[in-house]
Amino acid sequence: MQVFAIIALIAAAVVASAANAQGIPPDQQNYVKNQAVFCEGTYALCIKAHCTPIPTIDRLGNYSYREVSCTCEIENGWSMGPGQCGDRIPVKSGHFVYMISTYSNLFNATNATLSCDSDNTKWALCYGAPCVADERAVEAGKGDVACTCPIRESKMRTLGGDCAQESCSTLWSAATPEADTFANQHFAEFMQQHGYPHLPPAQMCANITRSPR
Repeated sequence: MQVFAIIALIAAAVVASAANAQGIPPDQQNYVKNQAVFCEGTYALCIKAHCTPIPTIDRLGNYSYREVSCTCEIENGWSMGPGQCGDRIPVKSGHFVYMISTYSNLFNATNATLSCDSDNTKWALCYGAPCVADERAVEAGKGDVACTCPIRESKMRTLGGDCAQESCSTLWSAATPEADTFANQHFAEFMQQHGYPHLPPAQMCANITRSPR
């Protein structure tokens, strides 16, 4: 039953992504809020992930892309995301483990938030995206997990990019400014209210002095 549940959850996420492939949900802050179920366990964390286009080609030989592959990280602990906790338990098939991407503020102590303020900035919406990892990485509790995320185009914020404005021209897993603010605050509030260790919202890159690596 668990296998069918997570497959159904991933399929629903893919269908929803395809339906919104040309734009952002009208109110992404409320979209994230309505899908913010808190669970403890293994999850894929993508908020600072660098992404690579997944190309397609039409019958006329024209190349394009609507989705990207993002290199995210396997983490263990509390996260928030779509779907009930029982449906978000990673599923093993062969030598691979499948899961979905969810959110936590685990990287807030080591990464600052890069703000890209052009409405034409392209970024990846990985919240609830389907992911796959090698079973050995999952068993170790650390390592890379590949997530397939739809492309969006708007102002965005990400913990990736090392606070370099030129990074806004490359592809990162990110969120709209409104959704990023909500996720940071909502996650910290939940953890604090329940007495769990937590980090405050990440600093903005504009408020710190930092040289790109």
